[in-house]
Order: sequence, then C-alpha cells, then structure tokens
Amino acid sequence: MRILIAAIAAASLGLAACSQADVNEAEQETGQAADATGEALGEAADETGEALHNAGEAVEGAANDAAGAVERATDDNEATTP
Repeated sequence: MRILIAAIAAASLGLAACSQADVNEAEQETGQAADATGEALGEAADETGEALHNAGEAVEGAANDAAGAVERATDDNEATTP
C-alpha cells in the first residue's frame, strides 16, 4: 500500500511540475505575442499617420489648383489673361 501511495504522490508531483512548466511557457508566449502586437500596432499607427499626412497634402494641392483655376477663369483683367 505504501508503494502505491508513493507512486501516486510521485505522479502527482510530476504532473504538478509539468503543469507549472506549461503555465510558465504559456506566460512567456503570451508576453512575446503581446510585445509583437504592440510593435505591429506602433508600425500601423506610424504608417496611418504618414498616409493621412500625404492625403492632406494631396487635398491641399488639389484645393490650390482648383482655386487657381477659378481665379484664372474669373479674371476680367485683359492684361493678365493669357
């Protein structure tokens, strides 16, 4: 009977150690995944900011071109008309 109890105790301790190792590995993998996610989000934010800046520049250029076209189209001064 003592041998059976010792075997059960040894198996339980082995299972507990294995489970803790699994928990530690899962925590490490979760930390690595969180770090990678943070880096990806940072890169996405940078790229989004750059794209928005470029879009703003394009809108500004288009608005300036349109304003110039309106100004030229409504210019009544014969001296400035091409």
